[in-house]
Parts: sequence; C-alpha cells; structure tokens
Amino acid sequence: MIRTMENCKSFLSKLAFCVAFSASVVSMLGAQSVSTEIQKKAVLLEEYTGIGCGNCPAGATLAATIKQVAGDAFYIISIHEGHYSENMTVDYRTEWGAALLEQAGDIGFPQGSLNRIPYEGTTMNANRESWTKRTKALMQEDAEVNLYMEASVDAQSREMNIKVEYCYPGTVTEDFHLLNIALLQNHIIGPQNGGGNNYSHEHMLRDLITGQWGDTLSAPQPGQVYTREFVYTVPEKVGEVEVDIRNIELVAFVTRTTADVLNVTGTKPRITNLDEPLSLSVSAIDLDVARYAGKVFPARVRNLCNNTLEDLEYVVEINGQAQNGRLDVVIPPYQDAVVEFMVEDYEPLTSNGVSITVVSANGESLSLPMLQYKFAGPMPVSSNVLYVEWETDDCPDETAFIVKDWNGNIVYAQGPFDAGSGKQVLKDTVVLESDGIYSLEFSDAWLDGWLEGDKGSFKIKAADGKLLGQNYSVQGAGATVFIDLTKGAGNESRLIGSSLRILSVSDGVRILNPGMETIERVQIFNMSGICLYDKAMNQQGDVFVPFAVHSTQVVIVKVTADRRVSVEKLLMR
Repeated sequence: MIRTMENCKSFLSKLAFCVAFSASVVSMLGAQSVSTEIQKKAVLLEEYTGIGCGNCPAGATLAATIKQVAGDAFYIISIHEGHYSENMTVDYRTEWGAALLEQAGDIGFPQGSLNRIPYEGTTMNANRESWTKRTKALMQEDAEVNLYMEASVDAQSREMNIKVEYCYPGTVTEDFHLLNIALLQNHIIGPQNGGGNNYSHEHMLRDLITGQWGDTLSAPQPGQVYTREFVYTVPEKVGEVEVDIRNIELVAFVTRTTADVLNVTGTKPRITNLDEPLSLSVSAIDLDVARYAGKVFPARVRNLCNNTLEDLEYVVEINGQAQNGRLDVVIPPYQDAVVEFMVEDYEPLTSNGVSITVVSANGESLSLPMLQYKFAGPMPVSSNVLYVEWETDDCPDETAFIVKDWNGNIVYAQGPFDAGSGKQVLKDTVVLESDGIYSLEFSDAWLDGWLEGDKGSFKIKAADGKLLGQNYSVQGAGATVFIDLTKGAGNESRLIGSSLRILSVSDGVRILNPGMETIERVQIFNMSGICLYDKAMNQQGDVFVPFAVHSTQVVIVKVTADRRVSVEKLLMR
C-alpha cells in the first residue's frame, strides 16, 4: 500500500502542475540534503538470478566485491525470475520481475544490467565478467540528476515514511523522467544451487513501491531542489516469504524512460518502536596467505540489534601469549562490517595459532564463540637487498607495490600509475635498512586481481639469488609476502663472500678489487628501481665508473663479478 504526500511551496506558480498531477505532486524544499552541484553518477546493478542457478552465487560474490570497493556509488537489486526460479521449493519471484527481465533480455544466468543501458548494442543484460569494467566506466560519468533518500519504519504498524530529494544541477533535456523506489530484503536464508540449503540471499527484490516503471517527474527545472514523500505499509509476506523489517533496504533511481538510469541512491530505514537487547555475531575471515606475520586479524561482525555498535573489547591468545584489545567501530543496526582486530608484537614461529574472543560491545558483556587463525611464519631472509620484477595488468591505475615494516610504516612504494598508461613492466631494487619483519604487498584497488587483458605477475629474489615469492595470476585484492630479515643490513657484498668494495667518489663510483675478480657488469639504479647506468665489461683490478649527479642522490650499485653479485647503497654528492 502506498500514499504520496506533497505540497506546493508556491501555490500560484505551481497551481497548474498541482491540479494536473494531484496524485503525485512535486514540492520544493527550503533546506535540503541533496547536492545542487554536479556529481559523478552512481551505478545500479539489477542482477537476474534464481534458486536453480549453480553459478549465481559467484555472481552475487562479484557484485558484493564491487559494492565493497565502490560503496555508495554502487547499488544492487537481486531479481529472482526466469526458468531458474520456476517450480522451486521456495518462490522468490515478484509480480514485477517478468517485465524487468523481458526488457533487459535473457542471455544466460547469472546476468545483470548496469544502469539499464544496452551492452554492446544488444541486450541490457551482460555476463558477470563485464560488470566490474563497465561499473568503473559508468562511475566516471556526470550525473544528470542528484538524489538523496531517507526513511523510517514503525516496527509495530509496519508503516514506512520515505522522502526522496532530487535536483538537476545542469541542463534538463526531457520533459519528464521516472522515479523508481524498490523495497529489498537482505539475509533471507534459503536454498540455492551452488550455495546449499542455508544460503544467505542479499538485496532481494520484494516490491516496487512506485509500480512497474516508476512515478513521473514532470517539468523539472535546472538548479531547483524537489522532494517526494511516500507512506508505505511494508507487507508481512511476499508470496509465502516473510518480510523481516530488520533486514529491509530501499533503492531509489531515476530513469529517462523505462531504461537508462540517470542516477541511483539507497538507504536502510531507521526502525522505530522496537526495543531489543544487544546482540551480534562474529566470524573469522581467512588470512589467504601461505605465510603470515601481520598484526591484523580480519573478521566479519554483524549487528543483530536496533542500536549502533560503537566499540568491541576482545582478548587474544597468540602462541600462548595473552593480550587484550579494544576496537572503535560504527556498525549500524542490522548491518555487518569487516573489522580488523589488532595485536601487539609477538614472536612468529614456524607454526602459529591465534585465538580472539569478543568479550563485550558498547560496554555490555557478551558470550561469543572464539575466532581462530592458524598460519606459517614469515620466510627467513639474510639479504637486506631484494630484487623485485613485476608487471601490471592493463589497469595500472589500480595496481601498486608497497613494502611495510612490522609497524605498518611504508619503506618503499611504487604505483598506482596513470590511468590509460598501459601495462607497466618494472624492476625494483629494495634495500631494507634494519632487521625485522617486512610485508611486500602487491595490491589491486578494485579487488579484481591483475587479470585485465595481459595479466600481471611478480617475482621476488634476494641478492644471493634465493627466490622469496612469485605469482603469475594475482587474484582479488592482491598478494602479500612476509619475510623476516635476520641479519643486520650492511655491505651486501660482504654478506655473499665478495672481496669487492664499492665506494662513492668525486664524479663517480670506485670499485676496489683486491681479489682480482673479473668484473663483468656494473649497474646503477635509483631508489625507484630505474636503471641509470648499465655497462658490460671484462676487467680485473680496480674500476672507476664515471657517474655525475646534479644534486645529492641515493643510488644502488650492482656489480657482477665471477658470476656473483655485489650490491651497495651509496650517497652520491
């Protein structure tokens, strides 16, 4: 059930409009929350799915990953429709889904339309492999209309009040557009092929509050701020499936016709007249690394009550050592979030075990299951000079290589690179200044791996040739290699048994060679790994390398002699 409540701020100027559209009148606000400035467009994914679709859980996981990165610039409506939803043990279809799927086109599940724009000139629907790339492109477009929405629902009467504000910051090219409001429900537990009988269905379409194709927004004027207000009674059930108001959300979007989404927003209604005790659930997230030595242990926390979670207190046991911790959070009612439990310094062993128990939230004691993490320790390394060969995929603006010490301080960084600059192939020389544990992080900002086009890879070697790590198919958020430098940083040539001494002198580098080794090659790199000098030779005795600098500069000198490598970091003046 839906009712609209409107009023005209200026009766005389809006009289004709109010009479013509008395059932759905637009009113102008004095104070508003919607922006009047040009903003970037948000993206709507309408994901078509069904209980019988074995590949659909992978599509839902990808959509959730995009949402994790894009945040409020990306919204999901999961629509159960088509042959994978027919004759199933539970019917999640609505009266609206058939017409939506017919317009979008059925190309094979899982499938989804992005902003209801045709994909490659055929149907609106596209397979999941294209969702991330298309979302990135659409988010770069300017929005023709800005949107803001808020809502509240009474837990006893189930009456929901909805307010949508909208503004066209630039030129308006059409006489009318259509405002759509969708009611969705999260955490519907039920069967799913490929997901088991207790699969959690998210963002499921339950109702189109404004009907199949939305309410008409007529004659909008540039720069004006308007509002639409609705009163809607949330149904107890859709078909035979209960609608739990604790898990509902709203998505509002404006279309040019029945297609072409101009912008989208969403909100989770504030629930009134509901008093519940504090309750939450926690689950550990896999560390997803072969070796680990970090101080961060991720978990998913779901708020199961009508109050915002603000803090968590926890106890840790790591390799038999007890610690206590406290974490400030902001997790709204009935929502979940990934949190990072922090631990203090510990001694990583060959095999490690960590248990974390949340003992209180918002100052109230809790009894929750223990989270457990098991992992192998970092790779021991005696060389303080590392050679890193890596290449990005075709999205170098999402790709980075960062080295951090055990306290999280960045000691070396490369990337991300300029968008459109193409695949990058790099050779970095990293000199670690002191003993300790380090993480070498190869990251992807969009969490879709180094797999776009010509995929990326990396290889890490110590100066003595020891392979520390490699990956030719970097997935998801990326990969991290942990090492433990156990010998002090110093003259690397002495560490690997060479008698060479590499010195900075006026206008160049002097290589002293008392052992009369055969010097085969000399290379000089800057601290970003760029080669500044490279010369092959076949010389015994001392060598002078002319290398002038215009200002003080730190360089890495690499000398190959008798098939061994000597490395020294020099301050050139």
